[in-house]
Amino acid sequence: MFGMDDPSKVVDQIRSYIAESRLELAEVMAQELSTHLLNSKRDKDLDQVLVLVLREWTLVLFMREQWKDAHSAAVRLAKARKIQMRRIRASGDIEALSNAIQLEVEDLIIHGRIESSRGRLGASRKKFSSAIKLDPYHIEARVSKIGSRWRIKGNLKGAKSDVLDLLKTLEKSDGVERIGGVLGMRISNSPFVSTDRILEILNGCTDSSLGLPNIIIEKSQKFKQKISTEIAAIESGERESNARLAAAIDSLTPSVDYHSYSAN
Repeated sequence: MFGMDDPSKVVDQIRSYIAESRLELAEVMAQELSTHLLNSKRDKDLDQVLVLVLREWTLVLFMREQWKDAHSAAVRLAKARKIQMRRIRASGDIEALSNAIQLEVEDLIIHGRIESSRGRLGASRKKFSSAIKLDPYHIEARVSKIGSRWRIKGNLKGAKSDVLDLLKTLEKSDGVERIGGVLGMRISNSPFVSTDRILEILNGCTDSSLGLPNIIIEKSQKFKQKISTEIAAIESGERESNARLAAAIDSLTPSVDYHSYSAN
């Protein structure tokens, strides 16, 4: 295979093909490199490359909707990642560990979506729950967990606690903001999620035909309205598009009109 003497360059090429939507070629290259590394004696550096290429292989199989193969690749990725994580923890490199954990969260979410596409609700929920355990503020993981039940079961019966957890998590956000022209929400340093994606799930949570208790439907409706109000305020220029700046400004707004107070 061309470039096998420098596997990291092959990984870069695979990523380029994925970005260019040349998915079939990306899949072939990812499979060849993964198979080569899995069957080769590896040192620490090659173990790291193995994780990288398995991640790309899983992604491209997911994008091509090859669910069975994607699941197999994700399982191999999990095993390789476990070895890598053990080494990073032993090194004491806090920054490297933090970055590796965030990548693991994204891996788990992709694996959860693969399981969801295979119709395996229990397996998909387990992956999303593992992602949430690593990053409790990850909105997409919570949204995907609810979406998986909706997709597989066709309803949201039994999703009460998941919806409540999502709403509690969203409440910790500074609110809607615009980043790169996209409206969305985030918490702390966790990934930004578009309001379209969040509202897609909240629309289901407010649909009485999907089996959620009325109190959950009402709570979901209130938060849905809150998001819509903040979007309208940003679009009209009444609210800062940077939610953190808007929250800071709100915190500086006096709760008492001191001019009126002193005049009385």
